Amino acid sequence: MTDHELATKLKELAETPAPPPRIDLDRARRIGRRRRRVRTTVLVLGCAAVVTAGGVTAASLSRPVPPPATPPTATAPTPRSVTPVPTDNPMVAKATFGWVPEQIKGIEYAVGEHGDTALAVGQGELAPMIWLSVYDQDPPVPPNLRGQQPTRIPVRIGDRDGYWLTTDPDDPLNHGDAYLQWQAPDGRWARLGAYYLTGPDLQQVLMRVAGDVRFGTRAVPLPLHITSLPDAFRLSDGDLRRRGDRDGVPWHLVLQYKSDGGLVTINVSPPGGVPDGLGEPQCVTKNGLKACVSFNQPKIGGITAKELLSRITVLGPDEAKWTTHVIG
Repeated sequence: MTDHELATKLKELAETPAPPPRIDLDRARRIGRRRRRVRTTVLVLGCAAVVTAGGVTAASLSRPVPPPATPPTATAPTPRSVTPVPTDNPMVAKATFGWVPEQIKGIEYAVGEHGDTALAVGQGELAPMIWLSVYDQDPPVPPNLRGQQPTRIPVRIGDRDGYWLTTDPDDPLNHGDAYLQWQAPDGRWARLGAYYLTGPDLQQVLMRVAGDVRFGTRAVPLPLHITSLPDAFRLSDGDLRRRGDRDGVPWHLVLQYKSDGGLVTINVSPPGGVPDGLGEPQCVTKNGLKACVSFNQPKIGGITAKELLSRITVLGPDEAKWTTHVIG
């Protein structure tokens, strides 16, 4: 995230009247880094900031924290085969949500160099969010908890062992920035990261969400078909967002590819969406959707942005007609 982008995000937070005591600036910075990597793939710059507002307090980092609890002993599962990852779709989920609370209004997906996640998201300036990630083994401590000796609080998700990860052994929800991790039936591990959730019994809510997660490789249906891509193109990031209250369109797909120092950005959204990427976008509106391609240099992989755009067919706003066979 650039200094300007961070300043903008902090300004948005500062202008929000009397936010609840769930504001997490480190989380906001990490969200910004993820979004801007997908949008511009710019250099991430480190910086620190402190915002003081009504109802927001900073916890002392010097507060003594008990030593980590002994993690639960996981039952060794019978290994199961994992469905091969499709090669004709750049957006593949390792797991998907089943039940989610009413305050969740949409499911997003993100893939690429910075990790693959599914995100259940609500609406508003401080939209409730539940992240879902899958790991081959017990996940490492999240970056914003490193160096704080987080405690593991054992929990059962269905018939599987798991634990809450928190810096406060008296609060499994970690003061509104919750982490719930458990072992999947195929031996992998899953993590839910949740914040800005409201309502009673949030522990039970997140345990219910976890218990209904559906594991298995799944190609995400997308609103376009690409006849071919140059062999040198490598997927950098992909993001299917559903932030109608923020973006002005109900959803926005961004795919970014790299090739020999070049950056390719493909955008598809309903008309009115603002395209992301570097370089002057080449756009077309057809079948009720707007598709744009931008290159950060005149040619990448031997083709121009306009030539790549000619290889793209948009499939319309009806999601039932979207395809999992995206390339080829």
